[in-house]
Amino acid sequence: MRILHLISSNGLLGAERVVVELSKGLSLFDNCYPIVGVLRNSRNPHTEVVEEAKSDNLGTVIFRCRGKLDPKTIIQIKKFLREDKIDVLHCHGYKSNFYGLLGSRNLIPAVTTNHNWLTSHWKLKLYCLFDSLWIRRFERIVAVSEEIKRDMMKYRVPEEKIEVIDNGIDIKRFNRQIPIENLIRGFSIGENVTVVGTIGSLIPEKGHIFLLKAAKELLNVRKDFKFLFVGDGPLRKTLENEARNLGIERDVIFTGQRSDIPELLSMMDIFVLPSVKEGLPMVVLEAMASKKPIIATRVGAMEKIITDNESGILIKACDIKGLKDSILGLTTDRTKGVQLSQMAFDRVKNEFSSKVMAERYMALYEELITRPKGNIQ
Repeated sequence: MRILHLISSNGLLGAERVVVELSKGLSLFDNCYPIVGVLRNSRNPHTEVVEEAKSDNLGTVIFRCRGKLDPKTIIQIKKFLREDKIDVLHCHGYKSNFYGLLGSRNLIPAVTTNHNWLTSHWKLKLYCLFDSLWIRRFERIVAVSEEIKRDMMKYRVPEEKIEVIDNGIDIKRFNRQIPIENLIRGFSIGENVTVVGTIGSLIPEKGHIFLLKAAKELLNVRKDFKFLFVGDGPLRKTLENEARNLGIERDVIFTGQRSDIPELLSMMDIFVLPSVKEGLPMVVLEAMASKKPIIATRVGAMEKIITDNESGILIKACDIKGLKDSILGLTTDRTKGVQLSQMAFDRVKNEFSSKVMAERYMALYEELITRPKGNIQ
């Protein structure tokens, strides 16, 4: 079985990491050959996901795309599907949904995964509306959380087409000894400093502003903190200005986009996800596999991943005091942090591995290709 994963990428972010992890998991099946494909936008040519896939010995392909509507891209996809004898097309995201469905029409079954519809801007809301109308044409639609499934149903996407499949990760990539001395020196982090970190695109949905405000309150109490913001995005300058306005810029580090996520997680003492909207965030699974105590907001699939005060700490979204108190509590009770970390690791190993994720997708692909050809829409 040959599977083409198609994505239009803005960097090696959450959805891209799902594509790579899923493809790695699928490649372990004797009868499956996954290929990672990316739409290379001429104005924003991010192909990092292809380089990551190549480093894992996965098949790759790049499709050129010269604008919002490029008929040649559809022709490229259609030609590749035929010549490489692809059995199933698997799309990830608005743009790949549009081009992928047109390219695969009447050829092969197509499935899409909704990793999270972002709605913080009117343009994004418009994309959601268009995508909700378009994805109904796919044979199957995967949601990475029950909340995303409910969001799609609000847009009248047929429930019978939707299946919830949890994200998963390669545990071994994070559960290992990782040297971090050079990183610590590079960030000028002194001894006996508690490193509180978060990883994610700098966009409104991730709630970074609330962590910054909690950092201000914590630093008013104690000075032995450093706050690490890993990622990039349209809010970077706004957040940097806010750190200056709060007078905490010396204790806040904005790293920009990074590829050394296991190393960065290793140097964190506490991982925080202050999001106001989420799906099933890969980075939380990665923090669990890294055995880090986690503080996260009750959004998306977080309550499915983490049990409060058992495998992490859950708080309300936008709760600055809750963030401050939870971080302070973990720094004063290190034993609790160790216990939470171990329970989190056990859970991610047993329930959210890339192996389990790949098995569920394989069952879906097999169902699609064994359907009568007349059922392909």
